[in-house]
Amino acid sequence: MEFTIIIPVFNAGSKIAHTIESLLSQTALATGEARLSCIVVDGASSDDTLDHVRGFDDPRITILSEQDSGMYDALAKGLARAGGDVTGYLPAGETFDPHAFSVITEVLSRYPEVQWVTGHEVTRNEKGQIINCRLPHPFRRSFFDCGMYGTRLTVLQQESTLWRSGLNTHFDLEKLATCKLAGDYFLWRSLARHQELYVIDTHIGSFTVEPDQLSKQTPGGYRREIRALRRRPNLLERLHALLYRQYVKRTRPQKKAARMLRYDHDTQRWLLTRP
Repeated sequence: MEFTIIIPVFNAGSKIAHTIESLLSQTALATGEARLSCIVVDGASSDDTLDHVRGFDDPRITILSEQDSGMYDALAKGLARAGGDVTGYLPAGETFDPHAFSVITEVLSRYPEVQWVTGHEVTRNEKGQIINCRLPHPFRRSFFDCGMYGTRLTVLQQESTLWRSGLNTHFDLEKLATCKLAGDYFLWRSLARHQELYVIDTHIGSFTVEPDQLSKQTPGGYRREIRALRRRPNLLERLHALLYRQYVKRTRPQKKAARMLRYDHDTQRWLLTRP
């Protein structure tokens, strides 16, 4: 199974190597289970970002460097070039778990109905230490459509989310390129219009909390952009989201929760609980 991972980057010389190393060290690449195509889309960095990327001298890494209008313009350029079987993206500095490709390969090979997946919500501090790890409750397509995730409900962790490359045709890349903060939500809404999201009970990727992040530079900007991109929710959807938020705060996902994949030690397989 071939993974296409896009890294949109600008002036991240101190971070980019860490992210690329997390791709090249995937156990599934060593065993031959998976293949990698890494597309680094650089916004004409003025630091040593490209020196670090070129230093890997790896034919699996493609570099596109030109001025862009931001992260999601870069991501749109990468998605336009994405192929293979599975697509995802990582900002510079973020990483995948070493076994991420292996798990996703097993799941997607066994369950053709599973089209996009996410894993644990894993957060790290600026030292790279894990400070939070949580298994999310099943996601609901209607809540993506009306913008509840990221406003009234939890954000879907982008670093843990990948999808079959055939779904890339559902993205309006011109519109994605205009996004400044909530381009991830734009992708999730586009995917949720066509397919259910499945949760794998494992660590796939992680998000690092740092002071220089885009969302912190514009307080409230992420939510405002979601509201501009979403379908306006009706009163019943707002009420449902509020009740669901309280339920999520007070409970853990059930073992038989819908669209959940868990590892079964008896069969040594990832098993789908129920559709």
